[in-house]
Amino acid sequence: MIILASTSPRRKEILAAILGDTPFEVVPSNFDERALKEKDLRKLCLEESIGKGKNVSLSHPGDVVIASDTMVLFRNKQIGKPKDEKDALETLRMLQGNTHEIVTAYCILRNGKSLAENIVTAELAIEKMADREIELYIETGSPLDKAGSYGVQDKDFITSKIVSGDESTIMGLPRFELAMDLRRLGILK
Repeated sequence: MIILASTSPRRKEILAAILGDTPFEVVPSNFDERALKEKDLRKLCLEESIGKGKNVSLSHPGDVVIASDTMVLFRNKQIGKPKDEKDALETLRMLQGNTHEIVTAYCILRNGKSLAENIVTAELAIEKMADREIELYIETGSPLDKAGSYGVQDKDFITSKIVSGDESTIMGLPRFELAMDLRRLGILK
């Protein structure tokens, strides 16, 4: 069985597109990311995905577990999920009109051991927005559970341009790289 160690609807959608008719289960991880102390943010992102994956893999012996983590970086600082609406407003004011980086790391594990690991990056530019546009977007509630306070899929509110990389990386699961690793490992035909 293939298990996605995430409850993200976007990751589930991307994995379903990769796997086609191959069934998979969703099992959330209980891994506490705050225990990690890595200073390099890209490596930290990978360590977080490995921690999530091991947490699920060890309780599902023999199954293939896919786990990932995504970070929004702006000027070499991590921009997490907003604490509240005010924080979301400040974050979107900061990001709009600028380019920033999205880092998604994933791993594929079996029996707690890593079979493949990868760190994939993308760059995104968010167009300038009026404060009222940002406020209307925040009122939808969508930005409040997303790193960087936005979802690239929220095209009715956010106008963005992918500078490098692809949308699946931005949404939390690099489709092309993951599919290549699954094929290389013989998990996907």
